[in-house]
Amino acid sequence: MNRKAKAPDERDLWKPRNAEDAKWLKLSSRGDFVGLRCLRAAQLRRKRRLAKSERHFLKEFESDERRILRDPQALMVKGFETVNRGLVILETIIHEKRLQNLSEREDATLYETVSLLSAVASRLRDDIIRHAEDGMPWACQAVFRDGKALASAFSRLAIAYPQHFQDYAEQSLTMPSLRARNPAFTCDAEAIIRAIHLAEKHHASNLHDNRTRIGALCHQLVAEIVDLLVACRVEARESGRTDSKWFNLPDLKGNAKAWWKAELKKRIDREFDKMKTNPCRNPALWEELEKASDYGTDSAKRAALEKYCFNKLEQIAGKPPPAISVR
Repeated sequence: MNRKAKAPDERDLWKPRNAEDAKWLKLSSRGDFVGLRCLRAAQLRRKRRLAKSERHFLKEFESDERRILRDPQALMVKGFETVNRGLVILETIIHEKRLQNLSEREDATLYETVSLLSAVASRLRDDIIRHAEDGMPWACQAVFRDGKALASAFSRLAIAYPQHFQDYAEQSLTMPSLRARNPAFTCDAEAIIRAIHLAEKHHASNLHDNRTRIGALCHQLVAEIVDLLVACRVEARESGRTDSKWFNLPDLKGNAKAWWKAELKKRIDREFDKMKTNPCRNPALWEELEKASDYGTDSAKRAALEKYCFNKLEQIAGKPPPAISVR
């Protein structure tokens, strides 16, 4: 008997069907676009017949490959000049107030209006973070330097223009912050939190230091995932997409089990797989999972993560509202 194929929405697209899929998913999850480009080129070289677009892609890839092998220094200079020229053009368009904002979608959830220049900066930022996760010294130093510069700018501008931060900050669990060796130094954090209304509309706005480190780390992880799912649900309902799986997701209040079964468990498992492949993705949480599982198997670590995260989801969702009695 032939089994009925699952509809696309019912498949877990993050579960690889074979080794090739596993490579794609690993590169995609880390935003490694260069790795994806190399993987596609390797696949096309194995094909007998190529479409026109595939031939063009492979020709361009092999041309870049030859130029890199011939004179990488010269190509690097040319690449830098091209990028610099492009940034000057973008900044000039912004200066002339002619850049139209673009709608950008990430992880099928949050919609934001961002400038093209910000999109370029985000791409470069993600690349640096990925190299830092691989332990490259220069990338780690860049994360520290750039993170400090952005946090410093935020600390000043949040007080100067709090109204421009409020819409985003009200939905955000955390904010950039400067800290010193002495934990008492918070760089005006309390005033900034009040000014920008941090987490006032977030489902986990009462996030606090839990009794254990693993509790705090899992609380933050779950809260951030819940934030994304709430945005998915709101978007589906506002656009009337009744065919979306988010449309029929119940209210979070009192429905922790439904949310866990529908999406949270899959996302937590996906995050575990990423940490297992690269513990530097979240070294603090990985260290606590090893302790919680008594340095046991990966299955024991996964079970510990699911247990803590489900408990935190129940805390965030709370109890269901009391039923209204009808007399």
